[in-house]
Amino acid sequence: MIIFDLVIDLFFTLYTSLGFGTKEYKIQTKMEKLSEEYPIMLQYYQQNQRIFETDDILAELVLSLNLKSEGEKKKFVSVVNQRFLDTL
Repeated sequence: MIIFDLVIDLFFTLYTSLGFGTKEYKIQTKMEKLSEEYPIMLQYYQQNQRIFETDDILAELVLSLNLKSEGEKKKFVSVVNQRFLDTL
């Protein structure tokens, strides 16, 4: 049983140390997927990565975004465009 616990702990430590499963990784992945349809979103993300990852409201918007819903994507793009329009 101890060996099993050690293996699970090792797997979890490795998984998180590589960045998988973190909020930042999830945000980056969603923004990359969204940029296939809206390339400007990746530019906004790359130029303002710290804001996307530290602003609780914006981070929650990205994390809760349903990429299968066209309506949600358009609404999200509109919100981000309004926030970062002057940065490009």
